[in-house]
Amino acid sequence: MTEHSPSAPTRRGGERYDPTLVAAFSAFYRAETLALVAFLVWQGVPAADVADVAQEAMARLLDRWEQVEHPRAWVRTVAGRVWGRKVASVDEQPVGVPPEPSPLLSRPGEVDAIVGRFYVLDLLATLPSRQRQVMAWTFDGFTPTEIAAELHITPEAVRTALAKGRRALAAQLADEEGDRLR
Repeated sequence: MTEHSPSAPTRRGGERYDPTLVAAFSAFYRAETLALVAFLVWQGVPAADVADVAQEAMARLLDRWEQVEHPRAWVRTVAGRVWGRKVASVDEQPVGVPPEPSPLLSRPGEVDAIVGRFYVLDLLATLPSRQRQVMAWTFDGFTPTEIAAELHITPEAVRTALAKGRRALAAQLADEEGDRLR
């Protein structure tokens, strides 16, 4: 029997992951985790919850790494479902008790740096959920056809949601600009 380091990743049943699989997943994880965090924030997941949701989605991806054909899309879809289940579970945080800091987002303001300016989040929050969801996928570099496949809607529905969302955001920005000029 070969000795393994205590930090070697193992499956939930205790079986070790293949080192090649771990290397490929690790590269993906390093490249995509912060983008996934930004994607979740764009969809309205609060900063206090975003790291947990991202970590859960990434853990599920590791378990299925060899079967998943499009991991960027898969992990975003799963993260959305994880968040939906978390919201539905009504696991309330007691008032006045700050959430535990997350090791994933260890530097203060890291989410802010990823997402950019806060007013974008405020603008996105005013959109209906489907428009906000489609905009988040678009911001993350997915095409309408790819988004449609992941959300199980038609590409035309994606394009319509994008057009409506863009018009609403443009109108809000124009109103904001007009208010500044007055």
